Amino acid sequence: MARPALNIFSSRDHSLLSLLSSDGESQVFVRHYGSTKPKLHFLLIHGALEYSARHVDLIHFVLRNFGQDVAITTWDHVGHGRSGGARVYVPSFKVYVEDMNLVGEFVNKMNGPETKSIILAHSMGGLIALIRILDTTYGWAYPLHGIILSSPCIKPRLAFGASSKPVLDNLNKLSGKLHLPIIYTGKDLTRDPERANDFDSDALIPRFITVRMAKEVVEASHRIRGLSYYLRVPSLFLIAGEDKVVDPESTALFAHGIEKKLTKTIHYPKHYHELWNEIDRFEIFETMKKWIDKTLKENV
Repeated sequence: MARPALNIFSSRDHSLLSLLSSDGESQVFVRHYGSTKPKLHFLLIHGALEYSARHVDLIHFVLRNFGQDVAITTWDHVGHGRSGGARVYVPSFKVYVEDMNLVGEFVNKMNGPETKSIILAHSMGGLIALIRILDTTYGWAYPLHGIILSSPCIKPRLAFGASSKPVLDNLNKLSGKLHLPIIYTGKDLTRDPERANDFDSDALIPRFITVRMAKEVVEASHRIRGLSYYLRVPSLFLIAGEDKVVDPESTALFAHGIEKKLTKTIHYPKHYHELWNEIDRFEIFETMKKWIDKTLKENV
């Protein structure tokens, strides 16, 4: 049975909607900006702990720089932001992956035959997107003309690293909802003091992650690492050299496995994890735009 979208608010510049999550009980909070009949449609996928509104500068850049017939749709993962569910808890990574498909259904109904679609994914959002596209258990049934991955979670660092997997397995047997305190702050994510402070002071961003979510992220990252060869979509990888959340070398190795004519990798040696919230983020946005324009022109 199709899961209906409930339109709960509309304004001149965006609409807010609610979708029933694939977990069967939580509501997924969706934001849609721009045209309802777009020629170019972006799907923005946020990372762990944060939520979609943290990328408002990127959203505004897209709306200002890609013409009147552009749209961008984004959502808060279950347990994140304004979506329902226990905070930063997920019974299975499959929920995130299936919820991406639910939003994809919503987006596809809006798009026409000539609409170009591009995924913008950050950190865990990149892991969700890659699992959805590359894992044959799922697949992506809708037209896709490009994917940009900012610090994708190919191999997580810190408490989520591979060495902690036995610990996570044991803790999960006790209770998957146990809280693990996060050991980084806003200043570990971006060199922009304002955006760092926003992370630390935002009541919608928890100071912990549940054992079960950490375990699911680690296991999902293991599944994806050998699948890069099968990515047949033009892709741009943005890699932060001073990333304290994910391992940049593993991301570069993953990107290296993709057919060369389909992928481009840009390294930012001195940058931190949140490239889309870094001090020079608008320069990064301009670089993304040039790649998008070139990719769409080459794949008419």
